[in-house]
Amino acid sequence: MLTRRIWLWRASEVNKHFSAPGKQFISGEWAILELGTKGIVAAVNKRVHADVKENDCISISIDDFGIKGLRADFDGSRLVFRDDISSVRDKLQFIKEAIEISLMFLDEQKISLRAFSIRTWGEDVSIGSRKLGFGSSAASTVAVIAAVLNFHSYNAGKDEVYKLSTIAHYYAQGKVGSAFDVAASTYGGVFVYSRFDPQWLTAKIERRAPLSAILNDKWPSLLVENLDIPDEFIMLIGWTGDSFSTSAAIKKMNEKKASDETTYRALMENIANCASGAMEAWKNDDRKMFMRCLNENELCLRNLGDWADIPIETKELRLLHEIAMRHGAAGKLSGSGGGDCGIAVCYDRKTAEKIRNDWIHAGLQPVDAALDFKGVMEE
Repeated sequence: MLTRRIWLWRASEVNKHFSAPGKQFISGEWAILELGTKGIVAAVNKRVHADVKENDCISISIDDFGIKGLRADFDGSRLVFRDDISSVRDKLQFIKEAIEISLMFLDEQKISLRAFSIRTWGEDVSIGSRKLGFGSSAASTVAVIAAVLNFHSYNAGKDEVYKLSTIAHYYAQGKVGSAFDVAASTYGGVFVYSRFDPQWLTAKIERRAPLSAILNDKWPSLLVENLDIPDEFIMLIGWTGDSFSTSAAIKKMNEKKASDETTYRALMENIANCASGAMEAWKNDDRKMFMRCLNENELCLRNLGDWADIPIETKELRLLHEIAMRHGAAGKLSGSGGGDCGIAVCYDRKTAEKIRNDWIHAGLQPVDAALDFKGVMEE
């Protein structure tokens, strides 16, 4: 018999609504997976929302997946569903991990747990008849954790939200990824990022260290350093029309790394050097050098994809890059590549408009999104 650990308290109706922004990688993709390597990351203003209300059991609705009112109980470490979830198990994974981590942490704090309904949805961008969701799994995880904690009157700081969200997201994704997207969704703005040591974190969790102790520890190698953003800075986002499985690509890259680590290291070092140059140029406000580093970053990512036989730079992303360069700007893929979105960076609106128009003429779709400066927040 499972021990249900939800104590109901309905003295007053409580409703909490939090949201977290999406993300775009500016420089250093793929190399960011290597410990100690830094990249530049931005948050964008297409948010995922999480709404939490009092209820008589845990109830989960995810609008983006058409999931409504799945009921569950918490047994002290995991959610036990009353409803059949076999057809939506994968779609539930991130919100499930986020809720479980939140409730385990609250239980450690001796905070009485309360039943609730939670609903999430992402702000979509319509492109023709198709909707492009910036509702990433990371933004969803961050918004859910912040909302559940606050619903229980625990006002978590952003560092706590980031660390709990990273734990949930890392395990929901199969212990892969750098959690740069979790950082973007938590902190907002533009920042330098270096990932945490995954072996350290895995060891802590598998030894069953208290979550509060893990949060209070200094995470080896983790860095989030905010960057000042010039008023003239413009980042355009272009959609190529294709999607890509990041986790599958990472697994394939790891297999290639195991077969030829020398070449892998050299290619990653080239990407890391581009990102380091971009960081230095940004801090010195050397705009021409910054854009040059981003364009070189694209070439390095192309070489990495060719070597690993992974379509990191698709023909559409290459075209996006070439159009931006044609106008004296920087253009590159953003994130793991394989399609999805690319970016262009420049410092004047006339150039941005020319890039946007040429993208459209080439069949690329500009996305109506801009930098987000707030990170996770209560609505």
